[in-house]
Amino acid sequence: METLKMIHSRKAIRKYSGQLNDNQLHQIILAANAAPVSLGSYDDYRLTVIQDQQVLSQITGIYNAPTLIVVSAKDPTKAEYVSAGAIVHNMELAAEDQGLGANYNMGSIHLIPNTVLPDGFTALFALTVGQTSEEFSPKDISDDRIKLNIIK
Repeated sequence: METLKMIHSRKAIRKYSGQLNDNQLHQIILAANAAPVSLGSYDDYRLTVIQDQQVLSQITGIYNAPTLIVVSAKDPTKAEYVSAGAIVHNMELAAEDQGLGANYNMGSIHLIPNTVLPDGFTALFALTVGQTSEEFSPKDISDDRIKLNIIK
């Protein structure tokens, strides 16, 4: 899919029809690793892929997603939160490029059991992902949804 077409087609998916396969997950993880992070400090982040239904059932607000990918960091500052957003955004675009449904999730991260996160790491941002029957088609997007100031 062309980048701008994909960006204009992007939407939050809250209804999943099945699990992604290992190759699809691998492509999403590659996209995460291609994301920019503050000062190039990739060792400060961890990705946790949760597909265990028993663990997922403990987390509300994830729309019965078959996979939840959590981005965590050790002793996070604002910079780590911003970088986590970039990581999740890359993963979301990689998921939709493969025809998968995905949705950003910060509202449920406090419900992620500490036992599934690496020791000393805090969940910052997550992505729900799975197969979907939703169609992705470009939307007409106004160029003034976000107000603009131009200084020349």
